[in-house]
Amino acid sequence: MATVLFVYAHPDDESFGIAGTAMKLKDEGHITGLLTLTRGDVGMWFGRETGSWTPEELARERSKEWREATKVIGFEQCRLLEWPDGGLRDAPIERVTADVVQLIRELRPDVVCTFGPEGAGSEHDDHRAASLFALRGFHRAGLADQYPDRGQAHQAKRLFFNASPFVADFPIIAMTPTHFHLAVDRSGTIGSAGDLFH
Repeated sequence: MATVLFVYAHPDDESFGIAGTAMKLKDEGHITGLLTLTRGDVGMWFGRETGSWTPEELARERSKEWREATKVIGFEQCRLLEWPDGGLRDAPIERVTADVVQLIRELRPDVVCTFGPEGAGSEHDDHRAASLFALRGFHRAGLADQYPDRGQAHQAKRLFFNASPFVADFPIIAMTPTHFHLAVDRSGTIGSAGDLFH
């Protein structure tokens, strides 16, 4: 059995992108974890502008929804950080990387999954930043001289991006996997999610 850590930017990124994969991994006995870097306090709610909601109220609501979603999906370890929504790319790179490194060292995953560098089709700057922080954390977590106060070094074996393909030089707005075994059908008709580790 293996351990897989998913690293994303906002509450709901886990639900519209990789929920089926994470659920199938859990069904097969693997351990899954989730690190979400922002509370989504400047986003939309049900696809609409937030209207009279303050950023703090929206963050509370989205955090509550995130907690419920993580239970349904079945993540065994989850962490929701408070880096700036809509401004993740401007967050202090070393401090955010250290947060990613810390969870990698605590969970000790075999695999880390995140957005592709292009933002997985939405071109969202927070998605691109989450990809960068996950990539930095993936590499630095294995180096004992990097962030020694954040736990004992651990090197995950693989890093997967869910990225958007380009058609006629334009990205398809979807989080299409870059590896066919990530295309998980909850009905069980597409191979084992555990094939990620072979």
